[in-house]
Amino acid sequence: MKAATATADALALSVPRDACRTIRAAHGCFVMAVQGRVWMTVEGDAEDYWLAPGEALPLAPGEQARISGWREAVRCEVQPLSQPRERRFARLRAWMRGRLAKRGLASVRAREPKERAA
Repeated sequence: MKAATATADALALSVPRDACRTIRAAHGCFVMAVQGRVWMTVEGDAEDYWLAPGEALPLAPGEQARISGWREAVRCEVQPLSQPRERRFARLRAWMRGRLAKRGLASVRAREPKERAA
């Protein structure tokens, strides 16, 4: 039985009862619980995380996490942050910076004192 199988954009990860799997997020990802109560420990984080089915936890690029279940086998899905999504956010940030800059200039111009007629 394979512990992990690749799907379209995600990796399906099955962890048997009383077992633990370690993953490293090379480019960042989301870990979503599919079945069972998923127990996650992220390296360098003092907190443990419990995910119910449908809940997800993001991992930053380079972070490592240990995944197991609480007295049960669990299944989760590891969804990478895809390049197109990252590019979309970069384009959105650039667009927002441009809009804010334009608004900033417009508000500065509106605040300039008008010449008084003598």
